Amino acid sequence: MKVAQTALSTQIQDLEAELGFKVFDRLPRGVKLSAAGKLFLKDARRILREVNEAAARAARVARGQSGTLRVGFTENASWRGIVPDSFRRFRERQPDAELQLTPATSLEQIGALRLGRLDAGCFQHAEI
Repeated sequence: MKVAQTALSTQIQDLEAELGFKVFDRLPRGVKLSAAGKLFLKDARRILREVNEAAARAARVARGQSGTLRVGFTENASWRGIVPDSFRRFRERQPDAELQLTPATSLEQIGALRLGRLDAGCFQHAEI
């Protein structure tokens, strides 16, 4: 994008007038950032990065990729295979989501699922 030199100079002067300090030191051959300009640039970049990160986090929430997943499990459930693999894949795919694991018997999990206290359960059929 090309910007005419006079337009850019006018925008810089307007910015400096609004801020109340010189962003650039004028030199015989060009300009350089003033000490205040360097600090302002550093803070502005940080703020823009935080705004972008906030927008990305909000977008993940809007897509349902953030929040809390409450899962019950029986303590005698096998911790090899599908259960830990599923939890690991969930954490990889949903890094902003919280995973709350609750030890409970199968019957306790069913009751908690019905009452909305759990979102999912890992239990053995023999216990039901």
